[in-house]
Amino acid sequence: MFNRVMLLPVVSMLILCLAGCGGGEEQKPAQTGAAPAAAPKPEEEKAPVYELTKDDITSHEGWTSRNISVLGAKIGDKTNQIEKGLGSVENTRTLPKTDADPSGYYLTIYQNNGLFVYTIPLTGKIHKIEIFDTFAKKIADEKLKKLFTIGDLKDSKNLKAMRDVLGMEEGDPVPNPDLATDLGASMATEYRYDSRGLRVIQLKVKGKALNILQLVEVKKS
Repeated sequence: MFNRVMLLPVVSMLILCLAGCGGGEEQKPAQTGAAPAAAPKPEEEKAPVYELTKDDITSHEGWTSRNISVLGAKIGDKTNQIEKGLGSVENTRTLPKTDADPSGYYLTIYQNNGLFVYTIPLTGKIHKIEIFDTFAKKIADEKLKKLFTIGDLKDSKNLKAMRDVLGMEEGDPVPNPDLATDLGASMATEYRYDSRGLRVIQLKVKGKALNILQLVEVKKS
């Protein structure tokens, strides 16, 4: 009888101990260390810049429009930062929007109608630069000067002369009637080197061929 009396409190104490140890929420393991920081983006390598009026540009292998400045102005520059170097403004106008240029452009003309600078209105950045024969005498590179005097590119000899300077163009010549209208020409044909950001544009003005060197953004592959 005595043993039974002693057994009852012992069992009760064991039940109370087990209840106290169990039933708690499972503790989540503490996180050790913060999440790793994102790796910084590598800086874009800056291309060397050669000035059209001073440097022999064609002597540098693999050159593109990214390597060329014209009186200090490059594709992508903001015009309000470089316009002093371009000289006096001779004419300005806002060009209408087209399918090819849906944002339209603000055109500024310098250097005796020798430089046409096209700016994106929303950003103020230079989108393209056109160099005419009236500016060609200021070009330091003799090979590039020839582009303005080789004549009608429908002539195979003249076409070869252009290729001797720039290499083989990319694709067939492309008519650009909108540009012809903007420049007062009867016809405009583009010979494209888009992977280098270059185009030779031939205008027909009063039956004569006029060649233009156009700098544009390098087309990413």
